[in-house]
Amino acid sequence: MKPTHHLRIPRKLLVAFLVIFMAIAACSGSNSAIPSPSPNDVATVVAATMQALQPPQATPTLVPPPTIAPTATFPLLPPTPVLPAATRINFLTGATAGNVTGTIQPGQSLYYVLNAAQGQPMIAGVTSYNNDVTMSIKTAGGTSLLNSGQNLNIRLPVSDDYYFTIIGGASSENFTLTVETPARINFVTGKNKATVSGTIISGGSIVSYVLYAQQNQHMEVDLNGVGQDAALSIWGFSDAQFYIRSVSGLTTFSFKLPMTEDYIIDIVPNGSMIVNYTLIVTVK
Repeated sequence: MKPTHHLRIPRKLLVAFLVIFMAIAACSGSNSAIPSPSPNDVATVVAATMQALQPPQATPTLVPPPTIAPTATFPLLPPTPVLPAATRINFLTGATAGNVTGTIQPGQSLYYVLNAAQGQPMIAGVTSYNNDVTMSIKTAGGTSLLNSGQNLNIRLPVSDDYYFTIIGGASSENFTLTVETPARINFVTGKNKATVSGTIISGGSIVSYVLYAQQNQHMEVDLNGVGQDAALSIWGFSDAQFYIRSVSGLTTFSFKLPMTEDYIIDIVPNGSMIVNYTLIVTVK
């Protein structure tokens, strides 16, 4: 037979409940016989009392995991280009074009830099006896305008320093780098005529202007005050088409514009004298 398991009640607790029970019976005033409590009754009371005395079981609180902020990411910036030590090209006072001459060895690289403004046309070229000296042109930020060549006509993308690398050919040669950055002529609103004045300093540097006009308009250009000391060259910037060259000696010219574009007006001195001029341009 399986052993019977009995509920074991602590002695002190059992005595206490018997005392309480007898006290209640005595206070009732009844002369009837008081039955003795059975062990099962006592055990039931004790069990209920013990359950009431037990502290309530705490419900565990779920704590959400801490929120971790995403790590900030930063775009990778292109490396800063290493700029070569370059000789700065400075035009003579009042000039908008200049020349650099020198000697270059086979495979050698020489560096020059020129500052110019956004939207300004730039006409650059390098010449040599054997015609094998070339150049490359980049912005200070590293943007390439010409990888390898001898001529470039471009409207500049930013106001910046522009770096010229002159590269030697198969033999030692003398070279000439020519850079022209025309000054822009803008008409006053409602006007079709503009006047500019200046001075060509001794040295014979060209002074250039650029004017935007539309196809079928009529342009008239008058160069005053120069006598025989300077003449006009006029050509289209986009197509490099010449309409008049300085060798003609002309100081006045008018024509119907064949296309919409920038037109370059060069004032070319005939010698190294100082020339004061007034240029009048009319577009109708």
